[in-house]
Amino acid sequence: MTLNKEALMLFENNQYDEALYLFEEAVKVERTVQSLNNLAWIYLYEEEDLYRAKIILEEVIEQKPKSHFPYNMLGEIAIKEGRWIEAKEILMKSLALFPSTEAIHNLAVAHYYLGDFQKAAEGFNKIAKDADVIRWYEVMAHIQYKNVPSAKSILNRWNDQSDDYIGAIEAADAYLEMEYFEEALLMFEKEWHQYVVSPYINGRYAYTLFQLGDLHTCLEIINQAIEVKKTEIIEEQQEPCDEHWTVTDKTERVAELQLEKIELDQLFVQIQSGFRPPLDFELKATGGCYLFGCQQHQHLEYK
Repeated sequence: MTLNKEALMLFENNQYDEALYLFEEAVKVERTVQSLNNLAWIYLYEEEDLYRAKIILEEVIEQKPKSHFPYNMLGEIAIKEGRWIEAKEILMKSLALFPSTEAIHNLAVAHYYLGDFQKAAEGFNKIAKDADVIRWYEVMAHIQYKNVPSAKSILNRWNDQSDDYIGAIEAADAYLEMEYFEEALLMFEKEWHQYVVSPYINGRYAYTLFQLGDLHTCLEIINQAIEVKKTEIIEEQQEPCDEHWTVTDKTERVAELQLEKIELDQLFVQIQSGFRPPLDFELKATGGCYLFGCQQHQHLEYK
């Protein structure tokens, strides 16, 4: 049995430390595309050490591999580090080798942050499912590109019965950006009582109500949020400390909650003055299994 096969077997059996040792030993024995790639995967996804993974992957790329695996990982790292142009170049090389979903997704993310919103929307469209997070990314790219008809057309078919349904709040956020306040309101109301609402969502919902002239409900939901925040502060202050929850942890959390309460206290007056709570939107890179020889994902060893 090769070191790679043995390392993968240990990894699949949750014997992580032993597996890591063998992945590192395989590189010491011979610095091949396979040994370096698999160790980089471990560093990237298990150790969450982008720097060590990047150094190894750059060495892999020098060997001009015929697999998209190392290119996908290096492109993902570039996305996470905000190096959009470099990410684009690497991911295009990956796609020339194999049109993986992950590379299409991450290239669309790079296009978005480079301001090429049309290409971003086209990329997300290739891999999006019904009302999933990637379809939402596509909607937001259309909005940035000022392609309101396409964005609204997707949202008007937002399917809460989809297996991949992301939720109504995201659709509400998008409608609000296009100033379709009635549609945004319907989406906010769908999920308003289903979970604890963040100050961000509370502000966006309150702004929508204000724009529709429903000042009573606008004030009501703000006041409700303030009362909830008061309760959270009291509960946090009474929470006993231990080795896992120190006095410093508690002090920081209470300060955070108090800041959120101040923001809520000021929200209605700010909205009256023309303030619109800004969109909080961030595209995330995606990854996958890029281990050569992984039986679970039926990956062959590198030749």
